[in-house]
Amino acid sequence: MPDRAPDTLAVAFPSALPRVLTGRVELELADALTPRLPRPQRVTAVLTALFDRVGGEAATPSLLWRLATGARAHLLLRAARAFFPARGWFSGRCDGCGGEYDLHLDLGQVPRSEPLEGYPLVTVQTSLGPRRFEVPNGLTEDHLSRDSTADRRTLAGLTGLSDRAQAEAARFTPGDLAAIEAALDEATPDVAEEIQSTCPDCGAGVSARLDPLDFAFPAPDRLDREIFLIARCYGWDEPTILALPSARRRRHAAMIAADGRRGAR
Repeated sequence: MPDRAPDTLAVAFPSALPRVLTGRVELELADALTPRLPRPQRVTAVLTALFDRVGGEAATPSLLWRLATGARAHLLLRAARAFFPARGWFSGRCDGCGGEYDLHLDLGQVPRSEPLEGYPLVTVQTSLGPRRFEVPNGLTEDHLSRDSTADRRTLAGLTGLSDRAQAEAARFTPGDLAAIEAALDEATPDVAEEIQSTCPDCGAGVSARLDPLDFAFPAPDRLDREIFLIARCYGWDEPTILALPSARRRRHAAMIAADGRRGAR
């Protein structure tokens, strides 16, 4: 029987057009960042909130779910740069000596690998004959995050393009599964999730995990504080304040706060 059509889109690092950043968009972002959601769902929700178009198409959840894992990581870094300085400082703790260290990083220069020919598909010689697989996408990530028993066999069943992929995954040998996983890893263009450096105290190598969801996006209480300040000073209602471009809203809130500090002296 013929293989099924792949779900993963054949674009490794898509272009993206951000939405105009307003308080309404930031509220959507705050909802997206709720920790009760599995990480793949948070990533999709963040990208939906912040981008208008991706790869020239409307940035709908259905499109974003079908992007490869590396494409989603690329867009998440792009989204982070709307809030976090392009060049920023990160703090970590050395596993060797326990000392704290600072790491300077340019979010626009995070290392990434390039797609191989034939992306997003790979062919693997298995004990059942040659079989085709698609590189993992957001849907794959979401399924794996929900399955506490997920393993190489689960991955093979999810990414296999055969109409009998699930049944064949149960028959693959350990060698088949290792070859499939290795082929998918090699074929998946990705963005570095860890940054390597050296501890300034003991000289040991250190590795800092880079997840924009942990550091890049503003806390919801900052928006609440700015709305409160502007509403109290100007008498504007919340919808009016949320409709302001975010940069303008922050300037108003900063001026009001600065004036309040001067008046308190």
